[in-house]
Amino acid sequence: MILLSNGGTNIQRAAGPSDTIAVGTVDGVAILARSDKSWTVAHRALPGVFVSAVTALDDGTLFAATRGIGMARSDDGGRTWTWVNNGLAHYEFWSARAGKLQGRDVVLAGALPAHLYVSEDKGQTWRELPALRAVDSVANWTFPPPPRVGHIKDIVLDGDRLLVGIEIGALLSSTDFGQSFRDLKVDPDPQECDIHRILVHPARPDRLIVANGIVGMMKSEDGGKTWQRMQMPPDADYPDAIVILPDNPDTLFMSAGVGWPLHWYQHGRARGKIFRSTDAGASWQRLLGGLPNGQRALFSALTVETWDGGYSLYAADTDGQVFESLDGGDSWTIIADVAPVSKGEFYKGLVRDRVKLAGVDDIVANAKASQRWEEAGKKL
Repeated sequence: MILLSNGGTNIQRAAGPSDTIAVGTVDGVAILARSDKSWTVAHRALPGVFVSAVTALDDGTLFAATRGIGMARSDDGGRTWTWVNNGLAHYEFWSARAGKLQGRDVVLAGALPAHLYVSEDKGQTWRELPALRAVDSVANWTFPPPPRVGHIKDIVLDGDRLLVGIEIGALLSSTDFGQSFRDLKVDPDPQECDIHRILVHPARPDRLIVANGIVGMMKSEDGGKTWQRMQMPPDADYPDAIVILPDNPDTLFMSAGVGWPLHWYQHGRARGKIFRSTDAGASWQRLLGGLPNGQRALFSALTVETWDGGYSLYAADTDGQVFESLDGGDSWTIIADVAPVSKGEFYKGLVRDRVKLAGVDDIVANAKASQRWEEAGKKL
């Protein structure tokens, strides 16, 4: 099963092309099924629930992270779900990741405020990893919209290493199963560390790539000791979803918007785009075949599924359109319309003919970001 959501699993390997997709939307989980060469919405579950992330263990057990209701589990491919909140002290989750950490099957869930939980029994019980909040930068974790509280935006399981991205504030690494965390200092100023997504490839264990919503794409070649800003395409500023090709550590795909959210809301469109790099982000190619040019919506989810001899790409936007590419991103087809797929309230800010909303439009950032945004706005 392909998983497509804003804060969940987005890089998968399969024996061959999958025929089902689980999409995490602002109105539950949509299950898409392939018949012949077309896709249909075969089932909808968790209606009325904002699903931030969908992830799965190797045995196919699905987990959904929700905003405000906690964690849910499905044992039947997403058709029915059970709430699994035993041990949780927070219920607004922005990210989740299931897999193996140091050889143990785990599910991790990242909350707002930024607290990290782990389950080793398929969600039956959870326990917090409190060391996450023991790093020095924790007092400076924030988020531009109200209530201006930082959250966990991404979680990566990399063999024995656990990586956690805080929006906004830090990129944290643990090699002792979350008993302690090290702040990798993407920038000396925590408020410049807007970690949306983290990429690491087993063939390049010391190369870390992050989508930083404040300053763009960034890269470290020494395991996070030093960082450099990567070249962003001239028509993109705000990277959100990123994936790396499992069979090629230098092939990346990135979704991005023009300007920053406050510009989108002023102009009524994010001009969401998707790009491809074949040189580890040194250069980028805009992908257009079948994708809208200058659209209002933002691509908030991007997933790659790979198998021996091929791979496919899937993207979903804040309008709920789901796109598929079977040729490495050269051409795309709309395969379904579901509820919006969104990070936070983007789908509300980008809806057509909307009213102003305090929780969306009231954006306050640090002085550096505010100046950067103001300068960018003059050019848009």
